[in-house]
Amino acid sequence: MSENRGMFTLEAAQTYLAAEPEMQAKQLSDRLWTVTDGQCRTIFVEADNSVIAFDTFGTPGKARAYKRAIENSVPGKTIGTVVYSHDHLDHTGFAADLAPEAEIIADKICAKVVKVRGAEGQLAPNRVVTGQENKISIDGIELVLLNPGPTHGSGNLSAYFAEEKLLFSSDTILDNAKYGFLPDYHIANFVKFMRGFLELEWHMFVPGRYEVSDRAAFIRGCDFIEAVQVECQNAFQEFVPIWAIEPMAGYVGEKLREQFGDMEGFEDHIGMIALRIVHHYLMGGYGLEDTPNPGVLLADEVSL
Repeated sequence: MSENRGMFTLEAAQTYLAAEPEMQAKQLSDRLWTVTDGQCRTIFVEADNSVIAFDTFGTPGKARAYKRAIENSVPGKTIGTVVYSHDHLDHTGFAADLAPEAEIIADKICAKVVKVRGAEGQLAPNRVVTGQENKISIDGIELVLLNPGPTHGSGNLSAYFAEEKLLFSSDTILDNAKYGFLPDYHIANFVKFMRGFLELEWHMFVPGRYEVSDRAAFIRGCDFIEAVQVECQNAFQEFVPIWAIEPMAGYVGEKLREQFGDMEGFEDHIGMIALRIVHHYLMGGYGLEDTPNPGVLLADEVSL
């Protein structure tokens, strides 16, 4: 069997791509479910006659396992819609294996990246949304999709469910310090945009990784990222070797251990987190996303 490869080129990757781990699904409300493979997490919604699946997981095997978890949770209804939370392959890379006939919804920036990348198995969106808020109706379900601006990945869409008082925002704020080097966090705008979600009324938070969380943990997660940003800047004036992980882990860890040392993963990951963030100040960010006007990203370069 030949699996969709994403961006892999070696035949040896087929074993990894084909593996189908056990998925744990949990019902959150009459219509909402969350599912995890133990690391990544997403949600799906039972609609009148179909299922709305957010994301696909990061391999063909995981996409198939996700599909089975949906079928076991909502018997008799097929996946009619897939919503991409952002462009990264570990979350949205394999709609071709999850639901090849489904309508695929994504933010315009995400859709442009998917088109240009051309990763095998990541299907191009056929319904594109723009702006900070989109209210759309799908098979009896009213969805509120939010994009406050660059946070993680390209065109990151969060979902707000007012009835359940629930927010889903993939790969953003976690109730721990386990995300390591924070790949593709747009640090200049990240916490400001994430705190904007606190203007909404919600109590339950579903991240793109690890466990379901709550509002208090979300606020603490924002506080943690801001605190690391402060100490990374202090490291410059203290002439810490900001290019090396051990000195940064020692300096930032000592500064923040009393306040945040109880967070799971703190000791193992604080050095990587600090090393990633310090380079925001050293180099200026990851491109147009980390500028005061991030909306210019791919504005006219790619047409859909």
